[in-house]
Amino acid sequence: MISVIIPTYNSAGTLEKLLSSFGDSDFSDHEVIVVDDGSNDETARLLKRFPVRALKTPNNGGPSLARNVGARAARGDILLFLDSDVVLRADTLEEVRRFFENHPGRSVMVGIYDSTPANRGVWPLYKALQCRSYRRGFPAVRRVSLLWAAVAAFRKDVYLRSGGFDTRFDRPSMEDLELGRRISKNHPIYLNRNVVVRHHFPATLRRNAADHFHRGFLWVKLFFRYKRFDDYLSTPRRAIGRLGAFVTLPALAAALFAALPAPVAAAPFAVYLACNYDLWAVTAKRSLLFLPVVLAIDFLLGIVLGAALCAALFDEAVLRLKRLFHRRKKIAAVVVPDPLPSERVIDRAAPGSKE
Repeated sequence: MISVIIPTYNSAGTLEKLLSSFGDSDFSDHEVIVVDDGSNDETARLLKRFPVRALKTPNNGGPSLARNVGARAARGDILLFLDSDVVLRADTLEEVRRFFENHPGRSVMVGIYDSTPANRGVWPLYKALQCRSYRRGFPAVRRVSLLWAAVAAFRKDVYLRSGGFDTRFDRPSMEDLELGRRISKNHPIYLNRNVVVRHHFPATLRRNAADHFHRGFLWVKLFFRYKRFDDYLSTPRRAIGRLGAFVTLPALAAALFAALPAPVAAAPFAVYLACNYDLWAVTAKRSLLFLPVVLAIDFLLGIVLGAALCAALFDEAVLRLKRLFHRRKKIAAVVVPDPLPSERVIDRAAPGSKE
């Protein structure tokens, strides 16, 4: 049996669409566990309308805590985590079952977002195309080093032995990437393009910019902990591209006011364009008219993400300097102890001197 675990917090609007989509599923051997993480909207009343197991946390502890609560209560041997802002396709659950049945030696799998978002608008369409560009050229099933919890499945015993999601992440951020780093040491993660959900993406500039800055900042922290990129989302090429976008504006300003040669000033933008060729190809295939819009949006968010990377690097440098300072103080305290009694200077007048 598949235990579907959905953490939710004040998201009754999208949660209703997700729970309704289970009615169209081709697969019936499943249970749905919704963990209400302290919501104060219509979530409680909504859950009474659907055949789900409703659990509730005493306070809003974040999605990591809610997912772990659901996993401990699950009855199935496969755990499928879904975010409350996705919508199932009719074959999503069946494809999860097929993956684990056909690959008994595999224990961790992630699905993908549909190229058509669940909500309308320029921003959601851009995000859907961006997600599609990450997997451009991938086979149906491929090993990856990245985990994302919006659609992720585990064998229950493997998940429980891993310790689950780190509850120190008390808001949606990088808790799934952190778990992926830990669990992939012993259990490879597989991207399955046959497991598809539609996603409600952030639909405003403010939300997208805030999300990019927050995640970019935390990603740098995660990078310093595990000392490696991943091979899907946060690759070296994409990191260089974001930095290229961030440096473009200062470079252009230097060309205008400091006589920086034009080819040098244009180099960061050229690097940005080259590093994001997957996104341009995917967008052009869908609509050439939408390509300038995607370029403008992605460049703007690239600047935001570049700023987040720089802020995180500065913060990391400050922390390391503080640790170095405290370490040196500790070493000094050990190396230069209090003098022994025989070594203490006695304030005594020299012979023959006048006091």
